Amino acid sequence: MVNSAFRCKEVNDAVGSKDTSQHRVGCAADIRVPGMTPDQVVKAIMAADLPFDQLIREFDRWTHISITNDPNGKPRGQVLIIDRQGTRPY
Repeated sequence: MVNSAFRCKEVNDAVGSKDTSQHRVGCAADIRVPGMTPDQVVKAIMAADLPFDQLIREFDRWTHISITNDPNGKPRGQVLIIDRQGTRPY
C-alpha cells in the first residue's frame, strides 16, 4: 500500500519535508505491506538485492524507498532508521 509517492511543493511543505526530498520528483514512495512490519519490509528488500537509493524505516510505521533521480547516478544503497531519536544507520 502506497502512503505517499510524488508530492507537490504544497503537500511536501505541509508534511514538513525538505524541498530536496525525492518525493518532490516522483522518485520515492512510502509503503506499508499488509502482514509485514516495516522492519520485515526493510529486511526483505535488502535480501532481494534490489538497487535502491534510500531505504528508511520511518517511525516503525512505514518504509520509505527511493531510487536515484539521476538516470546516470549510482544508487547509494543507504539504509536508515528515522524515529523520535533522530536519524541513524539501520
